[in-house]
Amino acid sequence: MKINGTNDSKPVDLINRATNASRSPTVPQGEVAGVPPTDQVSLSATTQSLVGSDSAEPIDSAKVEEVRAAIQEGRFHVNAQVVADRMISAASELLETISVGGAGR
Repeated sequence: MKINGTNDSKPVDLINRATNASRSPTVPQGEVAGVPPTDQVSLSATTQSLVGSDSAEPIDSAKVEEVRAAIQEGRFHVNAQVVADRMISAASELLETISVGGAGR
């Protein structure tokens, strides 16, 4: 059995045109009565503190050069205990920041 004309979409097109024509013109999303949309951004307290921390401690170029020279000359020695203590302290502060920031969630 052969079925002819299965690709005829004219009735569907006519219905779509009638539906679209009956709709009232819409205002584009984000626009109200000709007022252009505006963007608004708010930063969390954590982000604001990070942004402010960039300028909190300026880099001491003289100290950097002193350490660089000490490394090159072999005079710079790392105290593993001090490094470990400071890493634990930094991790502890980070955990406090995360737990305080996450309490309101």
